[in-house]
Amino acid sequence: MCSCPSLNEHDSHEATPSQDALAFASGLLARGLSWDGGMVQQRITEPDTRSGRTERLLYTVFGLNLASDFGFASRLLPASGVPDVVFACVPVAPPGLARENPTPIYVSPYRTARGESTFFLYRLDTCNLLRFTEVADFYVGAQRITCHLLDQAHDYLVEIRLLGSVLSFWLEQQGIPALHASAVVIEGHAVVFLSLRGNGKSTIAAALMQDGYPLLADDILPVEEREGTFVGRPGYPQMRLWPDEARHFLGQHRELERVHPAYSKRRVPVGADGFGSFCQSSQPLGCLYVLERRESPNGQPEIEIAPISPRDAVIELTRYSFSARTVEAVGLQPHRLKLFAEMAERVPVRRIVYPSGFQHLSRTRDAILEDL
Repeated sequence: MCSCPSLNEHDSHEATPSQDALAFASGLLARGLSWDGGMVQQRITEPDTRSGRTERLLYTVFGLNLASDFGFASRLLPASGVPDVVFACVPVAPPGLARENPTPIYVSPYRTARGESTFFLYRLDTCNLLRFTEVADFYVGAQRITCHLLDQAHDYLVEIRLLGSVLSFWLEQQGIPALHASAVVIEGHAVVFLSLRGNGKSTIAAALMQDGYPLLADDILPVEEREGTFVGRPGYPQMRLWPDEARHFLGQHRELERVHPAYSKRRVPVGADGFGSFCQSSQPLGCLYVLERRESPNGQPEIEIAPISPRDAVIELTRYSFSARTVEAVGLQPHRLKLFAEMAERVPVRRIVYPSGFQHLSRTRDAILEDL
């Protein structure tokens, strides 16, 4: 694990819990704790209406403490302290909530094979409901996220959705925007690569990790202002790479676990017994790069890096938000636009146009390091 500089001595628990969360946590703590040796992971025992008691482990992910009894396939780090949110997967919908029949406030334009929208967002009395059609319902509250799996054949998607759309939405509700980005730590600052799928944010991050720079986040980067400084929160020590990327950086891919049974992308552990190193603490934002990867002709195509004006940077930050449409649907867009406008004035945002192909990665990496 890397020894990244921490913004403060309490950075192992990033979030500042609300009074309600503290009261909730106090109730949990009063019911007893157990501890593992070595790297401490807290076990929380909580009464359960069905089984009598439920023991949950405490993890750190995206700078928050997540308590859950779910068996995660991803490499999540153990945590101790106060849980910010509790996650549970249940066989039936939560009583009362299932009987509500609201009108969706957002409907995805994408369709299933049956022609139904793939995603619906509902506002309920005490929480928001994120419905992934034919897969699962996620009831997202301030201190608890409950998943009702609709089809056991899709159980592998619970973790993918939770560590993606669901937790990014939860963070947005706490006023912490989540960017579609990967980030590494260079000289005590987060260097961020913004892109949608296919533009190489994980590949660029991995190329820099080969040079010894720790990973801060892959795919989702929560950002916030803290005491006048804009910071990026750590994700968790894992990357997702396609087989050709895994072979390039690791020499093989077949022994790596698939992220999704229908796709060939692999889970790549980071840190001890894995690839590169991971930074567990929030880091001040140093520079944000909007990636534009182009097919390269023969030879040595030029790599172009140019500044983006603050006004255009706000547009780019909004474009590369992880949950932009759902955030707008629940009325959180004004807050995040204000934060993005302030961030664009104080943190450099640049566009990098670089050639496709592993043979050009070292030059791209060097151009970024020289630009910094």
